[in-house]
Amino acid sequence: MRRALCLGLLAGSACAHPPPARDAPVSILLVTIDTLRADRLGCYGDALARTPHADALARGGVLFEAAYTPVPITLPAHASILTGILPPVHGVRGNGAFALGPDPPTLAEAMKARGRRTAAFIGGFPLARRFGLARGFDHYDDTVEKSPGVHYEFAERRGADVAAAARSWLAAQAGPVFVWVHFFDPHAPYDPPEAFRSGDPYRGEVASADAALGDLLAAWDARPGPSVVALTADHGEAFGEHGEESHSLFVYDTTLRVPLILRAAGLPRGRRVAEAVGLTDLAATLLDLAGGGAGPTLPGRSLVGALDGPLRSSLYAETLAPRLDFGWSDLRAWREGRYKYIRAPRPELYDVTADPGEKDDLSARQPEVLARMAAALDRALAASGESSTARALEPEAAERLRALGYALGPGGRGSAADPKDVVEVARRLARAAGPFPSYEAAVRAYKEIAALDPPNPLVNFRLADALLRAGRARESVAYYKKVVAAGPHTADPFVGLATAYAEMGRLDEARTALEQGLAADPRSGQAQYNLGEIARVRGDRDQARTRYRAALEDPATRERAQARLDELR
Repeated sequence: MRRALCLGLLAGSACAHPPPARDAPVSILLVTIDTLRADRLGCYGDALARTPHADALARGGVLFEAAYTPVPITLPAHASILTGILPPVHGVRGNGAFALGPDPPTLAEAMKARGRRTAAFIGGFPLARRFGLARGFDHYDDTVEKSPGVHYEFAERRGADVAAAARSWLAAQAGPVFVWVHFFDPHAPYDPPEAFRSGDPYRGEVASADAALGDLLAAWDARPGPSVVALTADHGEAFGEHGEESHSLFVYDTTLRVPLILRAAGLPRGRRVAEAVGLTDLAATLLDLAGGGAGPTLPGRSLVGALDGPLRSSLYAETLAPRLDFGWSDLRAWREGRYKYIRAPRPELYDVTADPGEKDDLSARQPEVLARMAAALDRALAASGESSTARALEPEAAERLRALGYALGPGGRGSAADPKDVVEVARRLARAAGPFPSYEAAVRAYKEIAALDPPNPLVNFRLADALLRAGRARESVAYYKKVVAAGPHTADPFVGLATAYAEMGRLDEARTALEQGLAADPRSGQAQYNLGEIARVRGDRDQARTRYRAALEDPATRERAQARLDELR
């Protein structure tokens, strides 16, 4: 926890403006709307917004004009919101292949220890309980529907359904509660309900989430007793700014700036706070507003103190997605006063007060400021360490995350390029997700992208897969070998290489590749299943049974493996 405070990056301050003492315990509602840009809400200045409920919440409470997430990725951002700890400390650095560990206390644990019933209602798969955020919740509802004929559930559910589940639970609770509700609607792909489909589909998704928020608040405000409501987002969304589409590639404010609204008895109504604040302070703020009681404390400062005047602060941000997915350089950012520094192969410096769009890079003109900011970032990272809770990405999880538009490369060494120099590759990859008219069309598309960034493990993997599916197994081997040589974190490229070898009749090499895949990811059901197939073809029924039984552990291969075991009885 001492490390978390070192990298809390905000000057510690006792709450100078404590909330009034209350006789009755306070209930807390935390609402996070995924992928919500602050400037797409009416209360943040969007004249085209259809967000009456968020706007009303702002009129009745405090709106922070300059709130920032520490990471533009769903799971690590929420891990920071719920622990008050930054990603280099809690170790959750991306979606799917990470999970919050058992050590850092969570906001739910702290609220439960203070006598509240706790519940969470989740709208998107990246926050499913398997990723570690359920600790401290009496009820963690991450239920999504399953479509007939597929082995995995949908990756998201509508905000209206999430709100309905939360309202149903609330109706059965008489005492104080802590409730976290997560609306996923604004996340890509943008497909608003029919009532919200006119105009910009992203704004339609935001309007849909706002309507769900309204239903939730109606039920919440009908409950007796004092309460606190907090509304925020995990990150924003880019629509071409700096060449980025979606989020996670860069650490510009396009995707770092988020809405933050607090409403509570004792807080001023309609107050707007201009000071830059970070989401790692939200947990401490909610504990402060909840009042006394024994239980875990969380790092950070209470933002209630920011209402009494400016408190000098520094803010950290990161994205490791460029390295983990594309083999490029990761990015770190440090904000202090009017300046923001981005550590990259070609570092950047912006005066974000005068240049909020981060269009005028000052790094060459103000080298002394650049050096000072770089040194501050280095000191903070040295104090924090570099934790990681990385694990192999399950094939079923990867399938569901790809349905949400995540690149999810196999990992491994690439060009280590500055992402801003290869942003065209990311754009082309996003647009080359298919469907293609033929596998040959996919081969042509990925070959063009590979020419722009030859070491890219994700591009090489997709090209190899397209070649294999186009019946060009021999050609695919060279590209699979590139991916394998880069040190991937999943078994997928090994499985692909083995399939190519098998189609060429080279079963010994196929078996070796699959065994190497299991070394990279021991949980790969596909590698086990394919090893079972090789053993069955060669007449080794005992070895085949062993492999098929191992493949039963993976939902993606369970049905096929059981069918083979039935055949071998």
